[in-house]
Amino acid sequence: MTYRSIDMKSVSDILGVDFIGPNVVVNGLNLANRELNGFNLSYIGHENYLEFIDQEEIVAVFISKQHFEFLDSKVKGNKTFFIVDNPEEQFYKLHAFLYEKTDFYTAPLVSECGDNVVIHPTAVVEEGVIIQDNVLIGANVVIHKGTVIGHNVVIHAGAVIGTQGLQVLYNGEVPYLVQHVGGVKIGDNVSVGANACIANSLFDGYTEIGKSTKIDALVFIAHNCRVGKNCVLTTGVVMAGSSSLDDGVWLAPNSVILNRINVGQESLVCSHSLVMRNVPENTKVIGVPAKRVGRTIAK
Repeated sequence: MTYRSIDMKSVSDILGVDFIGPNVVVNGLNLANRELNGFNLSYIGHENYLEFIDQEEIVAVFISKQHFEFLDSKVKGNKTFFIVDNPEEQFYKLHAFLYEKTDFYTAPLVSECGDNVVIHPTAVVEEGVIIQDNVLIGANVVIHKGTVIGHNVVIHAGAVIGTQGLQVLYNGEVPYLVQHVGGVKIGDNVSVGANACIANSLFDGYTEIGKSTKIDALVFIAHNCRVGKNCVLTTGVVMAGSSSLDDGVWLAPNSVILNRINVGQESLVCSHSLVMRNVPENTKVIGVPAKRVGRTIAK
């Protein structure tokens, strides 16, 4: 086994479970309902996710016997399957083993620091961080490994970049956290406010902040979020996991975007709103739950 490469025979040996189908090699573990690249091992924990299994990027799957019987013969012939009682548990058990016991996830970024970078003496910048030119990092900032920071970025006091995201599973009634192994990518000309917090991505890739976006104090951006260019996130904003903003979105104070929700280009979410459904472009929403009250004017 090497970085980002494991075959299904090795997975079978690690977990002590058999598989059916070819001994394929995967270069990533990921959730079925995500945008995928490469060759992935995933799992199906509910019948609602069966529709995602036909993606060519998913080559191997943990699945229950009941859900396996729902699949047509073509899908069964094109994938490798681990038929297990608890697909989610086996999937995350493998993830934890690969992180703790192997080199599957271990190819950290090589630290780089550009010209005219000012780092406050109380800031903590871990190994495996890339910083481009003309960056200012304030007092008590913490930047974790796997972070890429573009040109002309300002990170204000107390901000945390690349903190562990929150993915909770249960061992019986006891909750436990899933290790995150991805990173954070911050574009050029971004400002991150005091005590803001941006979580790293769960498996691979990055939580992404687009260029020229401005993030106010006390903002929280969860794992796998994507923020477009020229966005404004004011104080107290919360973006839940895998939510996204297209370019030019404005989030007013204390607004909340729920997980996997998208806010369209040039839209405005008013203060204290809870966004539970996708917002079309050039739309103004307000309330709990947020409802459309008008349109914005494109810049």
